[in-house]
Amino acid sequence: MATPGGAMGGLEKHTFALCAALARKHEVHLIADRDYEPRCPANVKLHGVDFRKSRFNPALLWQIGRIIARTKPQIVHAQAGKAASLLRWLKPGFRDLAFVATVHGTKKHVSAYAAMDRVIAVSRQIAAHLKLENVDVILNGVDAPPLLAPEEAARLRNSLNPEPGLPLLLAVGRLVPVKGFDVLLRAFVGLSARLLIAGEGADRDALESLSKELNLRGKVSFLGTRNDVWQLLQAVDACVISSRREGFPLILVEALQAGCPVVSTRVSGAVEWVPAAFLAEPEDVPSLHKVLEAALRDLPSARAACQPVFARARVQLTLEGMVERTEALYTRVLEQAR
Repeated sequence: MATPGGAMGGLEKHTFALCAALARKHEVHLIADRDYEPRCPANVKLHGVDFRKSRFNPALLWQIGRIIARTKPQIVHAQAGKAASLLRWLKPGFRDLAFVATVHGTKKHVSAYAAMDRVIAVSRQIAAHLKLENVDVILNGVDAPPLLAPEEAARLRNSLNPEPGLPLLLAVGRLVPVKGFDVLLRAFVGLSARLLIAGEGADRDALESLSKELNLRGKVSFLGTRNDVWQLLQAVDACVISSRREGFPLILVEALQAGCPVVSTRVSGAVEWVPAAFLAEPEDVPSLHKVLEAALRDLPSARAACQPVFARARVQLTLEGMVERTEALYTRVLEQAR
């Protein structure tokens, strides 16, 4: 996992959850930035490197190659583009190993993935975009904790909403341009609701300034990093995904597992799961405003429309299922390599 700096987004949460679950049955080593060491699951061995270095840095390639040679794995699995690019150059030196990569978002350049023995796409839309023959679709899954008791959810809601009768919306993610929070704030103007934004990132100051510029003071709250997103999803009326592009948003999986209706832009993953009435065009303020307005107009109907999706998510979007399908792919790759 080649993310630098210790930031925790969907890709990083996915990687840690997958590693921890696989490590219950297998020996798992994770090559990752040193800043992730405090977050690494106890049953996973982390090998810390400095991923602020370029993917073309010879010292970084040499260090990763040394770790692979020392640990002697059967499978090396790259999470996303930078990791796949690094492994692409190392692969010829490890002809007896199997190389797998997971694609977490839409990519312009796929040559690094084409060099892998097998590729995992986290959505069918991404798989179609890749146009590669060595692709399997394995949807993201989460290990959903127990749901809150209704009175616990009500208490949390009351603590977040100074106007109890006002609908409550939640958006979660890194405060960076790709997540489209600027579009969401502009689309939120004129809506009779309250918006909570959970997450941190380089755009926080700019987004808070935009919120004031749009006269949204008192209607939008920036919560910062939260460790209780699962609980928050059960205390709000809907979750909003305003991204410009995505792979398969982990917050989408969590919201559906929690029984929280989702309004989203038409990004990968969402178009396969969110009812069409709740989908807006990316980067289109009027489109997102219209969809949010329609959902807020009749929240009980919105929740009822999502019930079949909630039921399907609880079966198909589980961590257990994701791990089982990944293990099966590993087995196939190893058998083909013999």
